[in-house]
Amino acid sequence: MMGCSKDSGYPGFKQKKGVEFYNRPVHSEYKPTHLPNPVEIVCIRTEKIYEFCKSEETSEVITDLHGIACGPLEEVNCLDAELVIDKKHPFICKKIPNTLRAKISFWYRFRFAYIDQAGYKYFTSDPIYFEKTVILSDRIFDKRLFVQCEVFLDCPDCFISGPQEVTCCVYKLLLVRLVALVQLAVPAYGFCEEPADCQEGGCPQYTPPWPPFPPQPCPPPSAEIPSDEGNGEED
Repeated sequence: MMGCSKDSGYPGFKQKKGVEFYNRPVHSEYKPTHLPNPVEIVCIRTEKIYEFCKSEETSEVITDLHGIACGPLEEVNCLDAELVIDKKHPFICKKIPNTLRAKISFWYRFRFAYIDQAGYKYFTSDPIYFEKTVILSDRIFDKRLFVQCEVFLDCPDCFISGPQEVTCCVYKLLLVRLVALVQLAVPAYGFCEEPADCQEGGCPQYTPPWPPFPPQPCPPPSAEIPSDEGNGEED
């Protein structure tokens, strides 16, 4: 029986407390070994990630095309999945007060193409609600840290599960972070190099070959160029 993977609901975190969790040694693969000494030490203002986790979710969404499709379905292919964010469909990422938990909720939709007795058609789902709660460390109680969430959606497969029924597999990768806006001292090598010119829209630059004439035929290998020697008048 065809279906989507059920490897979902992983909390995606390892709860560790103390300094050890936040000051792990840098892996040797990421240590600069051949860089010159920095030009200066600069102070930058940026978001620092103090803790993060991921959650991988799989949803089987069944769509009944009764009254829409003409006869039995012949083929179906998923096109994409995307977030829906507006006043009616807010994206929520927040701490749950007085707990170690953070909540993320959002709306999404997906599109698929299908072939029925009338030909090739498209279907876009209504917005679908999703909610997830994750557990973080006790750093979540620090009011200087705020929760940041990021969502990646994918629709790798849709399949015919009935004469006029489609089942789609929607994958959701959730990243949840505890971050703070900080000032960091970092080594710097000066400003970035000047970037390449952007490619402009419209027609590409016209660079015709030169010369624009038909190619000149090459002389046969045995052909010899006549010499002027001996044709001149003697003094």
